[in-house]
Amino acid sequence: MRLLRVELRRLRSRRLIVLTAVGAVLLSLATLVGVWQMTRPPSDAEVAQAEQFYEEQLADWEEHGEQYVADCRAAEAEEAEATGRAADWGCDDMEPQLEWFIHVAPPLHESLLAQLTTFAALPLLAGLLIGTTFTAAELSTGSITTWLSFEPRRGRVYASKVAAAGLGVVPLAVVMLAVVVLGTWAINAQAGLTDGMTTAVWSEALGLAGRVVALAVVAALAGSALGILLRHTAAVLGGVVLYLVAEQIFTAYVPGARPWLLSLNLMGWIEGGTTYYIETCTTEATGMFCDYTERAVSVGHSLTYVLVATVVVVLLGGLVFRRRDAV
Repeated sequence: MRLLRVELRRLRSRRLIVLTAVGAVLLSLATLVGVWQMTRPPSDAEVAQAEQFYEEQLADWEEHGEQYVADCRAAEAEEAEATGRAADWGCDDMEPQLEWFIHVAPPLHESLLAQLTTFAALPLLAGLLIGTTFTAAELSTGSITTWLSFEPRRGRVYASKVAAAGLGVVPLAVVMLAVVVLGTWAINAQAGLTDGMTTAVWSEALGLAGRVVALAVVAALAGSALGILLRHTAAVLGGVVLYLVAEQIFTAYVPGARPWLLSLNLMGWIEGGTTYYIETCTTEATGMFCDYTERAVSVGHSLTYVLVATVVVVLLGGLVFRRRDAV
């Protein structure tokens, strides 16, 4: 506990970590600008332009609407005959409607979870960067040698550093999510979009926020271990980028392997379970047809995957730290 308290003080005193935390909070505030733009009512000029587009489309529909519907039904019947399955192209709903051309902000109970899911990447990245910087800086500068002269028991030093990185990220992640949730609610309340915010919706939103905070802690733990393994923050960030690119290439050739890749399981952790699609293409006499099958990944699967991966990285970092030269 003494070493942990010391490491927490050192974490708070690092200039780069402080700047990272400040930048993360500022970026959280910046996301509220997008929320405000999404909820603001259309201006008179935008309404006038939308009405003009609507009138133009309606005039075209009145002249050619019957032909559009006939073409749609013919294409619908052609696809049904080729695939052997019923097709619905929405041919009965093709007539232009004014609301198609005017942006209407969704109520908060419909948009909050999606906004938090999109925002989740920022606390995750902040946790990874803080954890990595905290350990890699000491190795790259050689200051870890001085520290080990005071406390030579490397296992205790490593454990305190990893734990401090994880604990130190908690207040930052909580502040970031509080800024986004409360700010989003205030902006939507001003626009009159909060009527549907029931207790169930708030509970689901808070559950998602809690999972994001926990994932930021996991990212900090993994980042601190990766900082030990690779010794440089840039090396860790570059390795993460290369891994994500490799994932995209790999899934293009082996789409069925997605449940065993990191990005999908991170999303499953955040969303409390997620889905993905498998594309199946067949070649027939009339051409190639592709079908998409939805597959589910449970939250339990994602939690287990991410936690096991994190434990492996942390244990590997500890093993390397105990055996490798400090400089």
